Amino acid sequence: MILVCGATGALGGRVADRLVVSGASVRALVRPGSDATALEELGVQVVRGDLREPGTLPAALEGVGTVVTTANAIGRILAGATDLTIAAVDGDGNRALVAAAEAAGVRRFVFVSVAGLGDELARLAPLMDAKWATERALRATGMQVVLVRPDMFQEVWLAPATGIDPQAGKALVHGRGETPQRYVAMDDVAALCAHVALAGDPPAVVEFGGPEALTRMDVVHAFEAALGRPLAVRHVPRAALSVGHRALGRLKPEVASLMGMALYADIHPATWDDAPLRAIGLEPRSTLARITELAGAPA
Repeated sequence: MILVCGATGALGGRVADRLVVSGASVRALVRPGSDATALEELGVQVVRGDLREPGTLPAALEGVGTVVTTANAIGRILAGATDLTIAAVDGDGNRALVAAAEAAGVRRFVFVSVAGLGDELARLAPLMDAKWATERALRATGMQVVLVRPDMFQEVWLAPATGIDPQAGKALVHGRGETPQRYVAMDDVAALCAHVALAGDPPAVVEFGGPEALTRMDVVHAFEAALGRPLAVRHVPRAALSVGHRALGRLKPEVASLMGMALYADIHPATWDDAPLRAIGLEPRSTLARITELAGAPA
């Protein structure tokens, strides 16, 4: 039995689907009140519980050999949820899940982290600090730990919420926009998560991105080429990002996290590539092709 946490989210739902298609027995930990209809229609066993309530975790973990967690709070907070915090879900919640999984005899724990994670990135973003703490907690257990570390998601960082709005003709560039990253598709990340959940002997850390190394300005120019018109580009200076992530760390940790992550990405180029995706037989989805699709999407 494989337990997927975060299965009602965009990435977790894709992971659950991949696992079911592969023939695995899949259980999902789903918060009370969340709609699990799509999971049930897939044949996923749904157990109600919450990372913020450790007492609900043992029942979800009974008989589980592998845990895969993509659970995080930031997306729901940015969408308007007021009952969640990064500290409660990504911090205390994930560490509670780690402890409960080890106590339940789980053999393998697959944790979706982020490429480049370390002390510096953790200092810049509350979300990354929580993930870094979870990685440390996992390494202290006796479970087989697989850290999945993808680069920036195409679905997140090529979207209006993070500053790219082709329909409005606007583009927000964090910092100078001259440092290459490897935007990666969620479908590819999900495929890799499912693979390492089922593989006989997966690596301890898988750090990867998409097929193209693109700067933020490369992304802007690609949108302009696909649209056939220029975008109104506004830069947020590195100094503003630096001040902002510190000032908002306690008041708005989700916004501080986005600012800190953007600052880190503007300073540190990707040192990883798409080889881990190709190694499992995937042809990674192109960021440039995704940009072409988004440029033609209706408003």
